[in-house]
Amino acid sequence: MTGSSLLLQTEAIDKSFPGVHALNRVDFDLKEGEVHVLLGENGAGKSTLMKIISATLPKDGGKIFIRGQEVELMSPRHARDLGIGMVYQELSLVPTLSVAENILLGRLPKRKSGTVHWSRVFTEAHRLLDDFGVDISPRQ
Repeated sequence: MTGSSLLLQTEAIDKSFPGVHALNRVDFDLKEGEVHVLLGENGAGKSTLMKIISATLPKDGGKIFIRGQEVELMSPRHARDLGIGMVYQELSLVPTLSVAENILLGRLPKRKSGTVHWSRVFTEAHRLLDDFGVDISPRQ
């Protein structure tokens, strides 16, 4: 592990699918304040690497470090809890849910009783929409 400003690091990530070796010992470093863009042809492994980093796919080999500590990402929620968020290129909205529910999908604020805290859902979604300059009702 090198450098204290590394937020996320992968070492030698491997992933195979039947008939395809999608990732072959891929290294990736993300330092504080950096923005990365992954470019490549279809099938180059961009989405596969991102899905492994966000724990929606398991890796076949290699290591992942968060702030210098090796981690085994167990689920997308575990990755989120460690500060990993992902915006996928495929738009995956649920048309029967509100704007707010789609924004907070999988992480709706709950009350101590376990029920959804609806006023917080709409307040948080409204704040996020404002932050991005989006003029739409979170209740729509």
